[in-house]
Amino acid sequence: MQKGYMSFICLFKLLIFQAQAPNVTYTSPNTFSVNETIIPLQPTNTGGIIPSEPVVSTFAGTGSVGSLDGTSGIATFNFPTVVTLGNQNNIIVVDRSNHKIRNISSTKNVSTIAGTGTIGAVNGPSNMASFRFPDGAIVDSQGNIFITDQSNHKIRKIDINGQVSTFAGTGIAGFQDGAALSAKFYFPAAMAIDSNDNLYIADYSNHRIRKITPDGLVSTVAGLGSAGAIDGNTSTATFNGPTGLCLDSSGIIYVADYGNHKIRKIDTNGQVSTFVGSGIAGAVDNNGIIASFNHPAVVTMDSQNNFYVTDEDNNKIRKINALGDVTTFAGTGSQGAIDDVASLATFKGPTGIVVNDNDEVIIADYGNHKIRKITTYKYTISPSLPNGLSLNQFTGEIAGTPSVISPMTDYTVSVSNQFGTSSFIISIEVGSLATKTFGNNQIQLFPNPVKDILNVYSIESIKTVTVFNTLGQEIKKLIPNQENFQIDFSTIEKGIYFLKMESNLQTNRMKITKN
Repeated sequence: MQKGYMSFICLFKLLIFQAQAPNVTYTSPNTFSVNETIIPLQPTNTGGIIPSEPVVSTFAGTGSVGSLDGTSGIATFNFPTVVTLGNQNNIIVVDRSNHKIRNISSTKNVSTIAGTGTIGAVNGPSNMASFRFPDGAIVDSQGNIFITDQSNHKIRKIDINGQVSTFAGTGIAGFQDGAALSAKFYFPAAMAIDSNDNLYIADYSNHRIRKITPDGLVSTVAGLGSAGAIDGNTSTATFNGPTGLCLDSSGIIYVADYGNHKIRKIDTNGQVSTFVGSGIAGAVDNNGIIASFNHPAVVTMDSQNNFYVTDEDNNKIRKINALGDVTTFAGTGSQGAIDDVASLATFKGPTGIVVNDNDEVIIADYGNHKIRKITTYKYTISPSLPNGLSLNQFTGEIAGTPSVISPMTDYTVSVSNQFGTSSFIISIEVGSLATKTFGNNQIQLFPNPVKDILNVYSIESIKTVTVFNTLGQEIKKLIPNQENFQIDFSTIEKGIYFLKMESNLQTNRMKITKN
């Protein structure tokens, strides 16, 4: 009985330890010499574990079908398809089978933006408007929300005053470019927007990518209109049920070509190519066209130009770097709703995906009726380290060869886990290295200029050190009787000083500047 009790206590203590914020410290202060490679500074963590891989958690939704508003832990959804960023650190959710547009505030409170919940196409105040299986959403620079009202074959607009209107589309399935209210769409899916507030739409059943200018002119960006996988000029290229798209900073459009199991690229010269994906349904991690997907639904980008794809029928989140290397970012491939580290977490037909300002990946986990979040816990530092030194954002190691002289400066290193954040102030100074060779004895002093502590390295033992000012007056005397030691300059006034260093064989003099 006693043994079992002790085991319980040990387990309890372990769980308490793991459910803590990190507590990270470094050796400080640190003085380095310019152009000399430093011994890397490693953090010590006496708090909670910092996950070594991304962590998947439930951001909002109980997992039960419903349309309940409230805190994220009690709110319910009904097959949410797309998530997008609002302009107030909020997340907008297209709650497809509730025929509503929902909002998750920065405080994680869920509310309804628009939609009565009944099927329809009614315009007007947001609490009276209706939708029919909406599928996509995007926000312009003014805060207006645009919705692909998929089964109404329309693009709807929710303005900043909460008024819902038809922005484009007659409501009749078809294909027609031109003035917005005369244009036709055929089950439009997800959208993207550029810096000029031009909308780009994955027009699913038209197998095209469409564009709408802010003043309502609809045109075709790419796609012949028939299902296919032909690369080439935008006027002759073909797609197969495109569902999602995003734009990079140079204006290149990346398309989740759902039916082709590919991510396609439309460059600014009007050429369509295959970015990644063999075209055969699969889950192969590799480069370019060797990799495979199984109905990729939506694609998005982070601040480092990495792409993330909801690989719907693989129940995975895939990651693509700028070179086209495809990896599995999260998900085992099995259906489920397990929150855990990325390699153990499970999803159920994920569709919508977006990356927020903190590079957290937000997912509409369609089949689980949830909004999920993937967080990569990284070290950050502020202000930036002196040139030549760098912080490893995953391990917290500070390493490198400083290339500039820098005064003693306080840097704040921060890192988080699921339970909180730890910050530590580390002080770093970079000075010049004074080196002088006397016969067979080489002496190194750093930093120079010095602020507080001067480091002395010698091949042979130094018996005495005397510090003189420029008038020849003795300021300080030490008897180190060793090769390597430190001299405290913190109480000495700014100026030029000379060090007289005596060993058993010789006497050396070196110049030092005190800042």
